[in-house]
Amino acid sequence: MADPFVVAFDDVKAWFSKVFSSAPKETAAALSVLNTAAPLFEAVTAEVDPSLAVVADPIITVVQADLGTVSQMLSTGNITGIGSFLTAIKTNFSTLLTEAHITDAASVAKANVFLSVIQSIASDLGVTL
Repeated sequence: MADPFVVAFDDVKAWFSKVFSSAPKETAAALSVLNTAAPLFEAVTAEVDPSLAVVADPIITVVQADLGTVSQMLSTGNITGIGSFLTAIKTNFSTLLTEAHITDAASVAKANVFLSVIQSIASDLGVTL
């Protein structure tokens, strides 16, 4: 009869092998998806009324920084804590839409696509938003 400790360690080893063999593929897919997010983000922020810059610009800066952090994390494969950055992007972007009074149907459609891209990245990485 097999030693139960050996069986348990073999199971753990198999689980880690599975996780780490698929992680690079998942991060590569997420990084590819992220590359479509930047132009979408820029398209939406271009619709912000310049008179609202004092409100919108700080939010835009935070979202850009978080997108950069997510990109860096995906590029290096170090995705620990990436969920908090994706959640912040989603929350701050939603705040931006509200604060900047973006209501034009085409802009709202671009915004929804941007948010679905962020959700897709989270899904690829198994992160719940």
